[in-house]
Amino acid sequence: MRTRPSPHLRGGVGPTSGNALVLPAGSPLTRSFVLPLALTVGLAGALVAVGQPAEASVAAGAAAVGHASGGHPGHGHHTDLGRETIGTDDGWAAWSGPTFPEGVERQATPTTGGAAAAPAEVYEVDTWQEFRDALAGRAGGSQTDARTNQVPRIVYVTGEVDAFTAADGTQLTCEDFAAQVTVGDTGEPFSMDDYIAHFDPSGPWGWTAPSGPLEEARVRAASVQAAQTQQHVGSNVTIVGVGDDARISGANVRIRDAHNVILRNMRFSDGYDCFPQWSPGDGDAGNWNSAYDNVSLWTSTSVWVDHSTFDDGAHPVESLPVVFGRPFEVHDGLLDITHGSDLVTVSYNEFLNHDKTMLIGSSDSRLQDRGQHRVTLHHNYWQDIGQRAPRVRFGDVHVYNNYYRQTRRQAEAGGFQYYWGAGKESSLVVENNAVSLARGTDPALVVGAYGGTMISESGTVLNGRQADLLAAYNATATTPLAEEARWTPSDAYRYRPLPAAAVPWVVTTFAGAGVLASDLPR
Repeated sequence: MRTRPSPHLRGGVGPTSGNALVLPAGSPLTRSFVLPLALTVGLAGALVAVGQPAEASVAAGAAAVGHASGGHPGHGHHTDLGRETIGTDDGWAAWSGPTFPEGVERQATPTTGGAAAAPAEVYEVDTWQEFRDALAGRAGGSQTDARTNQVPRIVYVTGEVDAFTAADGTQLTCEDFAAQVTVGDTGEPFSMDDYIAHFDPSGPWGWTAPSGPLEEARVRAASVQAAQTQQHVGSNVTIVGVGDDARISGANVRIRDAHNVILRNMRFSDGYDCFPQWSPGDGDAGNWNSAYDNVSLWTSTSVWVDHSTFDDGAHPVESLPVVFGRPFEVHDGLLDITHGSDLVTVSYNEFLNHDKTMLIGSSDSRLQDRGQHRVTLHHNYWQDIGQRAPRVRFGDVHVYNNYYRQTRRQAEAGGFQYYWGAGKESSLVVENNAVSLARGTDPALVVGAYGGTMISESGTVLNGRQADLLAAYNATATTPLAEEARWTPSDAYRYRPLPAAAVPWVVTTFAGAGVLASDLPR
């Protein structure tokens, strides 16, 4: 493992032919392919497997997928993803016009990330410290440097970058963070074991919210961890994985107060919180709440997240212990878009085996987020997730051509709650998605209402058959959701959705990290 504290500078990097592809309009598939006979047969089989409706033809589905070819090199060619920009009309991140994060006007243009980076601002990193230095723009730079830096930069990530690694290469643990904090005036280091023993609701403390020296020490320990594992990303940045094994683990990558950011071909794993907070008043039985998402967008605009994979890494849901009768949750979201973030496209990603997956809008009380949180989600794969795919507050959100799959394992574990959550003043347009539920799961659970009043759903295929999941929800809901939206996606950008029957094959074939042919610039 390298221990150098500064990133590698790469010189002589020139632009490549940039924009992403054609189907759907602006699709980011960046390998060129003409659908050969074998793949056409494979698609036909996939359509039959998911129960293609009689009125949808296999030929039409194959033609639609074949039209996804673009002008980028395929197998056997080197592809520099770092200089590529979002395609024309590829969802909200390709939109031009005004946006108002925190009420401050910003003029948005289609997302280009760091495509304009000078050779001195192109970095190759394979350690956490190198990654941090690249984003700060200098060796040993601060989080403020990283958050406020607007110089165009491209950061190429090779191999695994572990946030639990010190600048000298030392592997860190939660105990290393806790040991830096003492409890009150006792001189004793903080311990989560002591915290759990003290605030056990079955003991003297009862169901009162934690307070006092141990809770104060937990907060300080959390700050120590944040200084090590939380990393801000500023404006005009592209972060791209090289090859099929680029990963950032143990981190909270936070795009904050930024604009014009691209994340591609990366695996983001295990945004682990060493010091979750016990909240006895959260729900009927209390909950453990964690602070870190794998990736967070805060007050940021014009962001494209493409061909990446999000998961819990070495600490999947089933590995978590139960404490006070509740899962000892060490993760928050996989990709959360909050605090007035706006104009975001999330395309061809995988979200795997996680509970609270994607929150769009953090609080009902943030009325300044009205008019923000415009997000497009297309061609993403969601497997064995519990909820929030997405849950939306305030935003005009477009959810099309995604594949949601629940396995029997998750159904037996009882982890599923809902996929599409209509929150306060939200307006979701949900079209041509494929949903696969395990036997015994109620289809009415797919839609959830959390203060919202409307959702537009069309073209859904459930377990191979056309289905109206909003109608299933409304059939038993105390307060039904209106079958409408306050906006029309085609008024904002062009797109052409695939028939839902074709979605499982396309998404499982092309979504996630490691699918795109990527290499370092030459």
